Amino acid sequence: MMPRVSVIIPTYNHGRFVAQAVESALAQTYRDLQVIVVDDGSTDHTQAMLSGYGTRIHTITQENRGVSAARNAGILAAQGDYFVFLDADDLLPANKLALQVPMLKARPDWGLVYSGYQHVDENGTRILHESRPNKQGYVLKDLLRRALFFPLGAALVRRACLDRVGLFDESCPAAADVDMWTRIARAGYAFGYVDQPLFQSRVVAGSMSTAHAHQARDEFARLDKFFADPALPDDVQALEAEAYSALHYEFAAKYYHAGEIETGRHHLRMAISACPPLASDEQWLLEWIAGYALGPGVEQPHRLIDSIFDHLPPEATTLRSLRRRAHGRYHVAAAFLADQAHQPRQARPHILPALKGEPAMVWNRGFMRLALRSLLG
Repeated sequence: MMPRVSVIIPTYNHGRFVAQAVESALAQTYRDLQVIVVDDGSTDHTQAMLSGYGTRIHTITQENRGVSAARNAGILAAQGDYFVFLDADDLLPANKLALQVPMLKARPDWGLVYSGYQHVDENGTRILHESRPNKQGYVLKDLLRRALFFPLGAALVRRACLDRVGLFDESCPAAADVDMWTRIARAGYAFGYVDQPLFQSRVVAGSMSTAHAHQARDEFARLDKFFADPALPDDVQALEAEAYSALHYEFAAKYYHAGEIETGRHHLRMAISACPPLASDEQWLLEWIAGYALGPGVEQPHRLIDSIFDHLPPEATTLRSLRRRAHGRYHVAAAFLADQAHQPRQARPHILPALKGEPAMVWNRGFMRLALRSLLG
């Protein structure tokens, strides 16, 4: 007997999108599912959009308490053995559950199985970015180092995990996804992965993901809570400085990208002081810049890279010498990303700039094979 899946959709004033999210859930080729929509006090036409679904969905209406409280209300009402958490402006491909459910069922040591994912434009018609993290197993240290990220909707989560680690933390809604993944990993569960984009995250102007101040507050509160645990193993506790530093680097890039240069410089200084060894690691610094420059919403990656290097604080001594290599590393990463997505022609414009900025890549067999594939089309 195959397990039942509950798809939980919190919504607040997303009447223009919520029907598309619901339809993407109902269109799953895996049929044993329950769709729960939690209306978190909407004042727009959300209820009118939902009323037409009748008994095909289970609707919960509550006063506005925030997205984590809405997800928790859905969990408490859910009947499923597994959960998918789908925001009201996001979308699921029809084969998501058909691929992920058998994998999770076959591996009782996995707390969840996640997938690659795409960012799409506000209309949901144009792919802006695709990510395939391709990490699985025991990933707690990767999560703390910010070496692994995936959004809530990319995952299929075992109910038993939440029975053990608890509901979403309602005090840090902008970091609720990473907080949940970290708690599940801390509890000893392994993470599975399927290398296909089985989730689409819509990039909407003014969404929570672009509210950097709220996000920073919640992300650092999440780390404070995690490292306050006196029962952490020594090897995990030893990552505290690196975890805070990596998060400061992430927000430095976010604020530079937003044009808030002084706040970006502040986070960069905090990153350097939190973990000096990381600030001297050239490869890590290059991957940090290239990774953010490749992210969704960065329409002018070279302008972002130059903005960072034009406004470095005095403490950034190692970083200061890496401008040319940072541009090259962006092209290297962009070429690999295109190749991973089986789009060799899109890798082609990045080959020569990559070699110009990072000449040592000429000795990298993987990159040179990629270059050959891109030239042959």
